[in-house]
Amino acid sequence: MSALPTPALLTLESVALDELSTGNDQWHIDFSSVEKHARIHRLKHMRGPRLRHSRFDFKCSISAVSCVPDGHITFALSQSTTGRPTWNHQRLYPNEMVVLYSGEPVHYLCEPNEALFTVTTTLEHYEQCRELYGTTDVLKQRQGQRYQAHDHYSVLNAVNAISVSLNQRHPPDVVSGAQWEATLLSSLLQALSPRHDSAREAPLRRQIASQAIEYLHAHAHTALCMEQLTQTLGTHGRTLHQGFVETFGTTPMAYLRTLRLSNARHDLLTQRWATVTETAMHWNFFHLGRFSQDYQRSYGESPSQTLRRNSA
Repeated sequence: MSALPTPALLTLESVALDELSTGNDQWHIDFSSVEKHARIHRLKHMRGPRLRHSRFDFKCSISAVSCVPDGHITFALSQSTTGRPTWNHQRLYPNEMVVLYSGEPVHYLCEPNEALFTVTTTLEHYEQCRELYGTTDVLKQRQGQRYQAHDHYSVLNAVNAISVSLNQRHPPDVVSGAQWEATLLSSLLQALSPRHDSAREAPLRRQIASQAIEYLHAHAHTALCMEQLTQTLGTHGRTLHQGFVETFGTTPMAYLRTLRLSNARHDLLTQRWATVTETAMHWNFFHLGRFSQDYQRSYGESPSQTLRRNSA
C-alpha cells in the first residue's frame, strides 16, 4: 500500500485473508507529524477467531496510533537496520519487544526501512498456550510495557515464527485454523522463553552489555571510544564486546554509530538545528563527507535532502 502524496491521516483497515475473519482492526497512520511524504511498502494481515498477526514494511519515519482490544494481548516486534523505533515514548533496544494488554494504547514512531510484526490474541488463548508448553509469562515479566528477551537471537527466532506463518501461500481454513493459531502462539512464546532455568540470571557479560547500552543512549552526543566505555563500566573490552554481541546482535561502537545517525535524522526531520553541519557536529560526526556517505547508505538520501524536504 502506498500514498504519494499522503493525506494528513490515513486509516488502514485489515483485509480478511481467510474465512474466519470478523470485523476489522484499525491503525491510524499519521504522516504529518514526521514526514511530509511517506510510503508504506507492504501491509500483510492474517486473522482467525482467537489470533491475528500482521507485518508492516515502512520506507520512512511515520507515527502510528492504535489500541489493544479488550480481553486481548498484543506482541509487537521491530526489525530495523537503521535505528531503534519508539513505542509509547520509549526507545526499544534490539532485544526488546512491546507487550500490551487489554485497552492499553499504542503510540509508535518507526524508523525508515523497518519491518513491524504484531501478534494479537485473546488473553484466554495466551494462558492456555503458556500453561500447555510451560513458557515464560511474558505479560507478567514485562517492565513498562516492554519485555527484554534473553538475547538478540530469541527475538530473531520470534520474528521468524511470525514470518513463516505470514508467508503461507494459502491462509488456514476453518478446520485447521485452531491448530494454526496454537502453533504460531506457542512458537512465539517458546522463542521468547529462556533455554534453561539458570538463564534467568543473566551472565555478567550480558549485565555489562545492558549497562553499556544505557550509557550509550545517555551519552551519544559526547565523544566516546571503546576504551572509555570499558573504563566507565569497570570491565574488559573482550567481556563487553562478547556480551554486547550476544545480547544485541552488534558491537558497541557499531550500535553507537547507528544510534547517532538515527538521532541526527530525527533532528533533521524536526529541524532542531539550522544546518546539516550543526546537526552532524552535535552528534560527533566531524568528518562531514563520511557522515553524508553513511547517512545516504542508511536512509537512501543525503542529509541536506532530508532537511530541505521537510522545510519546504
